[in-house]
Amino acid sequence: MRGDGGDILSRLTPYARARHDGPDGIHLVLDSAAGPLRIVIVVDRQPDASGTWFVIDDGHLPTRLACVARFGRLLAGQAPGLLPSSLRLSPQQKLRQIRMLCIAEGRRTGVTARRIAAGIYGERILQLSRNEWRASSWHRAFYRDLGGAEFYLNGGHIALLQGLKQGGDILAA
Repeated sequence: MRGDGGDILSRLTPYARARHDGPDGIHLVLDSAAGPLRIVIVVDRQPDASGTWFVIDDGHLPTRLACVARFGRLLAGQAPGLLPSSLRLSPQQKLRQIRMLCIAEGRRTGVTARRIAAGIYGERILQLSRNEWRASSWHRAFYRDLGGAEFYLNGGHIALLQGLKQGGDILAA
């Protein structure tokens, strides 16, 4: 979205959960009854410029348009409506995302794989022998989630928040 930034920001302040001023614009996460709404406001320095919506035309166009419609309703003072189904996570997907973020953070700080797994699946993992650990379903689950966590370790969380990448079990728009 493009505009003077000032008027729209004052209208969105009551809904803002998070804000980041980046070189490409103002990134906002807005709170709504139906879930978070993420937008980027590119500030146009021309004083009388009208607002413009920029929507990327790709494989996620229907989801992006649904999000623009939600944002339009929010600006009009209405309830934004439900999240598009492509942005809703099942309880299992939410838990997997949390596990992957924990693994990514643990690996980033140098914690051993088995110690991270014990934090996620329980301390009993530390009591297993090396062979028992390698033969366990926890080992397989951990390394499956570690593969997904590589996405986050390589900065994928930024692209995910910007709606440019698919990460783990979620297709973000």
